[in-house]
Amino acid sequence: MKRIIFLLVAVVASCAMQAGITTYTFTAKDWTSNPAVGWVSDKDGESFETSTNPNFQNGVKVTANYSGAGATSVNTFNGVRRITLNYATTAKGAGSFRVQVGENSPIDTTVTVTAANKDLTIVLPASQTGKIRFTVNCTKNSIYLYKVIIRSEDGVSPVFTQDMYKLVTSVGQLQDSDQIIIGVHKEGVNKIMGYFDEDVSVNNIHSITGKYSADRTTVDANDDAIYTLRTAPEKGKSAYYIQDELRYELAYLVASGGQTKNRLALWTSLVDEKTYGDYGYWNISIAADGAATIQNLGKSKGKYLQYNATNNPTLFGCYPDENSQTPVAIYRLTKATGDVAAIVAPMTNFGTVILDQAEVTGSKTIEVNANKLTQDITASLKHGDIFSLSTTSLDRDGDNLTISYKATAEGKYIDTLLLQSGEVKAEATVMLTVAPLYTIAQAVQQPDYTMVYLNEVEVTKKFDKYVFVRDATGSLLIWDNGNAYGKDLKSGHKLAGVCGRYQNYFGVPELAPTAQWKVTKAEEAVPEDATLPIDSADVCRFIRLQNVAISDGKITGTELPVIDAFDTGIQEGKCDILDAMVMISWNNVELWVVKQTNNPTPPDPTSIFSGQQSAVSNQKVLRDGQIIILHNGKEFDVVGKPIKK
Repeated sequence: MKRIIFLLVAVVASCAMQAGITTYTFTAKDWTSNPAVGWVSDKDGESFETSTNPNFQNGVKVTANYSGAGATSVNTFNGVRRITLNYATTAKGAGSFRVQVGENSPIDTTVTVTAANKDLTIVLPASQTGKIRFTVNCTKNSIYLYKVIIRSEDGVSPVFTQDMYKLVTSVGQLQDSDQIIIGVHKEGVNKIMGYFDEDVSVNNIHSITGKYSADRTTVDANDDAIYTLRTAPEKGKSAYYIQDELRYELAYLVASGGQTKNRLALWTSLVDEKTYGDYGYWNISIAADGAATIQNLGKSKGKYLQYNATNNPTLFGCYPDENSQTPVAIYRLTKATGDVAAIVAPMTNFGTVILDQAEVTGSKTIEVNANKLTQDITASLKHGDIFSLSTTSLDRDGDNLTISYKATAEGKYIDTLLLQSGEVKAEATVMLTVAPLYTIAQAVQQPDYTMVYLNEVEVTKKFDKYVFVRDATGSLLIWDNGNAYGKDLKSGHKLAGVCGRYQNYFGVPELAPTAQWKVTKAEEAVPEDATLPIDSADVCRFIRLQNVAISDGKITGTELPVIDAFDTGIQEGKCDILDAMVMISWNNVELWVVKQTNNPTPPDPTSIFSGQQSAVSNQKVLRDGQIIILHNGKEFDVVGKPIKK
């Protein structure tokens, strides 16, 4: 059986290598966390402070009393061209940094007050060689130094020196015999498709934990998730079969659900003439953001390979609709470049932002890696209408680049980042989706499985996985299955940031949530006053009916069923107030009882007026020109209807 051997490169936490870059992260006030490759303290800082805020890493604290704290590198660096100091300050921090390479002239730079970590880059007038010395001069309050980043001839990059599994963003990148990992195309879901194991599941492929890069453009190798992709030109231009070569050698991924199941398995054949057809062959298409559509060519109803986040445990299976579950992504093994001159930039996907005002803006900083270049890198955008760049010139050993956007209308925006150094060229995709906020009335008009984002909604009823919500335009059900986004919700809570896939589920307008919403407490939701008849247009409404009766499980005189879905305990007979949720089952509208209120039986007005009732228990009074009947401490009008105070 063929095995793949991966070279594992150990990287010390305080010394991480990148393209032409050596980075030192300080973890103690004496600067000597890793003296073998790090620094010798010339003067210690006051202390080392950590932070729970990911945008603010304090590092070594230097105050005015400790001014002059700093260190000298253990190693000699050749061809130093840039030194970057990553630092932060207090609200009134002031001072400067001094940096010197070998016996060259020192360079002083002034500190500016910053609320979060900031890079201060010193560009040397010419390449310099020697040990590096830095000093932190603090004149007021505190300065924190977190990292020293050195660009030199000694820096190397794992992008070019290690094999890695990279996100596939075009089907044209796939080649016969590619080693691939199938992952999840959703931020924050760190799962990848494992191998077929009957002890875990005989019907689907179980998910295992994967280690993604922060931008999700790479995933770490994992022998329990590697498959071999084979082209199948006889089945079509974009047809493939997927082989589990590492564990079973001649075994293939198949869609084996027939006409009723959502199954994904591993069998020893590619074709089953009688039942499943070409169930081992797949068509693959890939969007620019890496979302992969993997469609089976067999006869099973479940054709689309997707990730099921609602199953417990989560798994990978095949489903009839390509949008019903979470999409997947393909990562292919990319071999190390070695000494080849190259530029590498990640895809920049801003994801989905909500157009809740006249315009939306944002930015993201990416790292452009480079190898064996002799000229600096020019950067530009193919279109440049929505997106813009912080600079058009990057260092020949790689550099950071900030990409920004400004959009005023909904839509999907795609541009191409163009990078060039001499004859060496590279491209990377830049993407943004701008989505509108919908009212419920707008959301329920969308096609099934459309991703929708709602305006603020109010919870009218929460029961188990059922979360009924409404706004001024309508009502719908959030089916919180498998996610528990609605934990601790109560009637009257206001929800902001609700998003998910919409579906009209056999007459029920339903949203499957895909992210956690924000909750604001409020007073308990009040039902809407309604009258009979009730029909399918009222589904998911929280209503109040007055002066009705329940008999034989229905509203008396109608065919409208009354259901005890929320375990409230239904009492048949006269019902003065009935609060209920309107639902539908098998095309039949139902009332799911939330609350019943039965007032005490009022006295017979005739008997009161005839004087047959005791004056002690009944009293007729005149108030503001209206006759009021007092009966056992309760007030009624002349026809016996309770008067609300």
